[in-house]
Amino acid sequence: MAQSATTSARATPKPANVNIIGLYGIPGSGKSTFLKRVGVLLSTDNLDLREGSKVIEGIVPGGLVAFNALPPAQKTMYREQGITKIRDECVQSGKTVVVAGHLLFWNDAQKTAPDPVYTRQGLETYTHILYLDTDPNIIAQRRRDDRDRTRPELSVGHLRRWQEEEKHRLRQLCYENSIIFSCIVDTSVPYKMPMDRIRPLAVLQDCWKSCETLNKTIAAQKLDNVVTKNHSLIETMLVFDADKTLAPIDTGEIFFMGRKDEPLKTLFQTAGYTYTALRQATLLYEEAMTDTAFEATGRSAQSCRRGGYDVRVATRMDKVLAKVGLSTAVPAIGGGRITDGYVVTPGTKADLAARLKDHHGLRVVAFGDSEMDLPMLKRADQAVIVVVDEVTRSKTMDEHLRHAISQCGLQVHQTLVAGSSVPRLLGLPEEPPLMNLWKQHTIASFTKRHLSIFNATESAAAKLLQTAMRDAKISGPALREAHRRAGYYLATAYLTDVIGLEECPITHVQGTRTLGFRLLDEQRTTIVPLMRGGEPMAFGVSEAFPSAMFVHAKKVEDLRAGHLRDQSTVILVDAVINTEQSIVEFVERVRKLKPSIRIVVVAGVVQADTVKPGGTIRKLSLERKLDVVALRLSENSYKGHKATDTGDRLFNTTEVN
Repeated sequence: MAQSATTSARATPKPANVNIIGLYGIPGSGKSTFLKRVGVLLSTDNLDLREGSKVIEGIVPGGLVAFNALPPAQKTMYREQGITKIRDECVQSGKTVVVAGHLLFWNDAQKTAPDPVYTRQGLETYTHILYLDTDPNIIAQRRRDDRDRTRPELSVGHLRRWQEEEKHRLRQLCYENSIIFSCIVDTSVPYKMPMDRIRPLAVLQDCWKSCETLNKTIAAQKLDNVVTKNHSLIETMLVFDADKTLAPIDTGEIFFMGRKDEPLKTLFQTAGYTYTALRQATLLYEEAMTDTAFEATGRSAQSCRRGGYDVRVATRMDKVLAKVGLSTAVPAIGGGRITDGYVVTPGTKADLAARLKDHHGLRVVAFGDSEMDLPMLKRADQAVIVVVDEVTRSKTMDEHLRHAISQCGLQVHQTLVAGSSVPRLLGLPEEPPLMNLWKQHTIASFTKRHLSIFNATESAAAKLLQTAMRDAKISGPALREAHRRAGYYLATAYLTDVIGLEECPITHVQGTRTLGFRLLDEQRTTIVPLMRGGEPMAFGVSEAFPSAMFVHAKKVEDLRAGHLRDQSTVILVDAVINTEQSIVEFVERVRKLKPSIRIVVVAGVVQADTVKPGGTIRKLSLERKLDVVALRLSENSYKGHKATDTGDRLFNTTEVN
């Protein structure tokens, strides 16, 4: 919509959850044609297409003829009324609106500068602006051939200057006013061409449909796919920032290498690292190169050497992780093209770190190098600042890092990579302690398992024992005996490996003194059945470890500090562990009474969901190490009742109301 440079009183801020898209270009660039093409190729149920001049014509008494005769101040008033009308109708309808209009008029080639026709109201209303960057030669020809309107004869050179001035000014205005801006090329394409091959329409659809809420959803879905494609029993996720953390380079600089205008630097210095700015960066990539060129440049950036060396945390970490038998696949979460559907903001990084912890139940170790990474580092269980050389590292990080440590309580280490010489916050009270990333004990701290599962399901002995326990005809004393045998088997075959053995003196049958074996610290071990279903199996465990303390605890309060005071291990025994809170309550009770004690959970059946990311037992292991010994790990999440409930079958109470 045509607007004036004269500003009025400050307008209402951009309305939330609606998109108002300005379509600009010098006269003859094809704005009207583009709107018609959009109306044919895209569904307009949720899209409203407007010609700015038609809106002005409808609100000015006497129409455009009268408007053109008005003084500048009154033109500005009507332009502001027009954009306000469009904004209010957009909010009411919920539709996305595309408005074609003008930025500058420069019909007099003798003038040294164009006349601005935009308003503050427009800048505070538009969420996106698209600029038709049509070849000036084509525009000149169209202007000559246009029989419907009379336009001044202007040279191709003047049209190009006009166009360049509009693009330069629009980009600056958009960055300053949180408007997403993109140049799109001539729209003269066949109607039958697939829409995904018509870049102007693809850009418009991205402006139309994208929003910060959807961005979060897509990023979360991407993360969920990464987690589910990996082993279901992973415990710790290492999360890396990419540029200057995984690599000593900024890939954005590689994509725009050789350009004097430094578009990304200009963008982020003006607009910050907001969702709008990062969406804008995506469109800069779209303007700069095709998908094929983007992929080729990305591959080049991955192998780029700077200063004669190629030191990448990713490469070195791959080697270290490979040594300890861990996967070296590094899935990437990031957006650089419209087709990715999302961008990664500082807030997105924090949200994903939180999702790994809260939704997937994983321990998160996060690595970053700049203030953009601080929200993620604050949400991680363990945070590491990767310090690159002083020339290329973030110049503003120290101030933000110092505030995060002193004011927000961030606990963080820092590690120096090749080329670095000075740690962050050197000599200051907030200086993070140094960590040698390549020491074996450091890697072990990242990769140690907090949940160890010993699963007997496929063993021949377990299959025999399970048969009696699962047989519907067996209940009462016979079933209790089957559980006792299973407890004895798990104790002798598995707990002895989990906890360990120690030598003890015994009298040999021949009358001599010799050495035998018992459970490590057996006399300092407490066995706790989760009543009542866990009691028969716990008796079997107790039979294997006769010197261990046996504590009946019907409720968590029955387990007292004296039962654990001098103990080194507590064994919690239950027949079945599913999603109930009983195991959670007992583990938390033990940790409250004696945080340092080792906890081992023994069960006849453990529901697989409880040990998967987000499961009951998995969450318990995130705080402190937990060992689980299961006769059977079951994918069946069925919860028994009466005739099928293990506790009722054990004690013949299936008929009790």
